[in-house]
Amino acid sequence: MSLNSVLKEELLAISLSRDEVLSLEMVAKDFIGSLKAKGLKAFVGGSLAKGTLVRKDGKQDVDIFVVFDYSEDILKLEGVLKKVKLPGVFKKVHGSRDYFQIDCGEVLLEVIPVVKNQDPELAENVTDVSLRHVKYIVGEVKKNSKIADEIRLAKAFCQAQRCYGAESYVKGFSGYSLEVLVIFYGSFVKFLKGIGKNKIVDPMKYFRRRCDVMSELNASKLVGPIILVDPTFKFRNITAGLGYETFGKFAEVAKKFLKSPSLKFFERKGIDVDGMKKLKGAFVEIDLKTDRQEGDIAGTKMKKFLDFFASELVRKQQKVLMKEFDYSGFGKKAKGYLVVEEKGDIEVRGPSVGLEEAVKNLKKAKGRKVFERKGYFWVKEKVSVESIFDSLKKVEKEMGAGGKLV
Repeated sequence: MSLNSVLKEELLAISLSRDEVLSLEMVAKDFIGSLKAKGLKAFVGGSLAKGTLVRKDGKQDVDIFVVFDYSEDILKLEGVLKKVKLPGVFKKVHGSRDYFQIDCGEVLLEVIPVVKNQDPELAENVTDVSLRHVKYIVGEVKKNSKIADEIRLAKAFCQAQRCYGAESYVKGFSGYSLEVLVIFYGSFVKFLKGIGKNKIVDPMKYFRRRCDVMSELNASKLVGPIILVDPTFKFRNITAGLGYETFGKFAEVAKKFLKSPSLKFFERKGIDVDGMKKLKGAFVEIDLKTDRQEGDIAGTKMKKFLDFFASELVRKQQKVLMKEFDYSGFGKKAKGYLVVEEKGDIEVRGPSVGLEEAVKNLKKAKGRKVFERKGYFWVKEKVSVESIFDSLKKVEKEMGAGGKLV
């Protein structure tokens, strides 16, 4: 298939009909009406408000922003939600600021409290600038209605390739960052072609020079593969949460798609376990678990545990050839996969020859061979993936996650 044919067919598959959109808007409108009856200001936000919604196999998310004048007033929201007649099952979700979900079957309402602010620099929470984001994207879509379809393609592509989502365990593109990038480049294909060429993307040209960006943005927000200056707030990098590992995978698959366009690139697939097993090295499968809240918190804890295990392997002179993390976003369990080039015997440098007490303690350790080389004592020890993993048991409680080798 040609590139245009692939994009046209995919767009048909991911676009909602006008009736489907109206149905979602009606659910949102009815719910907002019940909040307004209690004196709360509420608005539709997210992709539904922007006109960039992508069809999902499961529930369609609809963001509802409840706007408060002061942060203290947010405490009223939970009480109001418990009193009004809700269209579905109610759930509180903990985060940088708690929000609420109402599961209506085919629709998941996400009720997000925000504080009205005139200056984004004074926003107490990143969600407080969400209304500005909606306004900006809606304005750009009005200027060029076709850009909404290009954004849908970008979101569907990134979702399929596991690089969509600002959650800490994903470290991918947020929905807003993709919208801004596609608008900046002009289309989905131009976005794929151009994204790797620019380290800094400044859509509004707030900064004249690259060095101005580097000096004026918070240093902690400058790490990462690209810097995307928020069109609604010049001192914010929208892609601050994008990880090098995720971006590297995205860039690689983008090149493959442009070279050989296919609908397969828009199909979300499981981890290629069989392919990993064929690599030269030991295949390691881990059942991960946590007792923390499902979603971003649970995923982040389990991913951090997997990353720590991989770093311990490297510290013990094992070579990690490949690493994959598989979490659905729901529940408190996940899978970790590694391919490791094992080194059974390693040499670790110990204390210098002159440190007698340290040397005595070193020689007392059982199962270690101690020898001297160039003024230091060295220890020769046997290690394995299993022994290194077992050593992590002592940090499971502290990390809030753990697991077992399969």
